Amino acid sequence: MKLPLNLKIKSNQKNLRIIAISTLLVLGSILFLLTGPEVFNLVESKVSSGNLEEAVNFTSSVLAETTPPVQTPKIQIVSSNIEAPKISAVSALAFDVETNQLLFQKNINQRLALASTTKIMTAIIASEHFTSADILTVPTEAIVGGSSMELSGGERLTFRSLLYGMMLNSGNDAAFTIAMNYPGGYDAFVSKMNGRVLEMGLKDTHFDNPAGFDSPTNYSSAYDLLQIGIASMQNVKLGRVFSTKETSVTSIDKTQIHVLKNLNKLLSQEGVVGIKTGTTEKAGESFVGLVEKNSHTILIVVLNSNDRFGETKELIDWIFTNYSWQVN
Repeated sequence: MKLPLNLKIKSNQKNLRIIAISTLLVLGSILFLLTGPEVFNLVESKVSSGNLEEAVNFTSSVLAETTPPVQTPKIQIVSSNIEAPKISAVSALAFDVETNQLLFQKNINQRLALASTTKIMTAIIASEHFTSADILTVPTEAIVGGSSMELSGGERLTFRSLLYGMMLNSGNDAAFTIAMNYPGGYDAFVSKMNGRVLEMGLKDTHFDNPAGFDSPTNYSSAYDLLQIGIASMQNVKLGRVFSTKETSVTSIDKTQIHVLKNLNKLLSQEGVVGIKTGTTEKAGESFVGLVEKNSHTILIVVLNSNDRFGETKELIDWIFTNYSWQVN
C-alpha cells in the first residue's frame, strides 16, 4: 500500500527527529565523560522539552570548549655526533627550515662581499613591483660587463625574460635593466633593497648595486643571506625560476634570442632546487643553496669558498648522515 505524500513527509520528519535526538544523547554521553553529569543533564532536559535547536547549539559550544585543539607534531633533530667536514669557506651555515634549527655554522655573522647572491634581493624587490608581462627597455648604461645574458641597448623584453636572464645566466645587464626601469630609477631601486634590509632587521647587510659588484658598501653575512633566502622562498614565481636549468627568451620584436643556462652546477643533484651562485675576485665562490631531500628542506649558505659546489655537497652528505628527524 502506498502512503499519501503528506504522510511520507511526516514519516520522514519523524525519522529525522528520532535520529537527531539519538545523536544528541550520544554526544551528551560523551560530554558526561568529559565534563561530568551536569552538562549531560542539561542536554537531556533540552531534548526532553523539545528544544532540539537549543540543544544542538549548547552541545556544539561545550564540545568546542572541551575538545583540545589538534596539535602539530613536534619534530626534533638528533645528532650522531659525526665530525663535520672541514671546509675552506670563510663563512657557512646549514639550516633546517622545518624545525628552524642551525645544523652547521661557521662565522655566520661575518660581513663579506656577496657577489651575485645580491641578485636574490634584487629578484624579491623586482617581483613585488613588476608583473611577468611588463615590457622593459634596456638602457645603454645597463650594459655593465661581467656575467650577462647578452642584452643590447634599446632592446625590449618582458620582465619575466629579464628575471630568468638575471637568475640563470647571472646577467648583470638584466639586473641593471630591472633597476633602471623601476619607478624613480636605479637609485630608488637600490634604496628599496636597503629599505627591505631594515624591515627584515638584517644588521650585517647593505647593498649599493643590484648585481653584486665588489664594493666596500655591498656586503652581507651568511646569517643575513639565510633570511633573504627564506624570504625568496615565499614567492612561488621565484621558486620556478631558481629551479630552471635552461631556457631561452626572445626580445619583443623577435629579432634577438637569448639562450639561458643556470650556473648552479648542483641543480637537480643531491636534492638541490635553487637558489643562486656568485663569484667575484673579492667574494670568492659563493652559493645560497636550497635542498629538498628525504621530505626535508635545508638551506645552505657558503661564502668565500675555494669550491662552493664541492663543499655544499659535503655539507649535504654530512647533514643526512649525521642527523635524524624524529617526532616527539
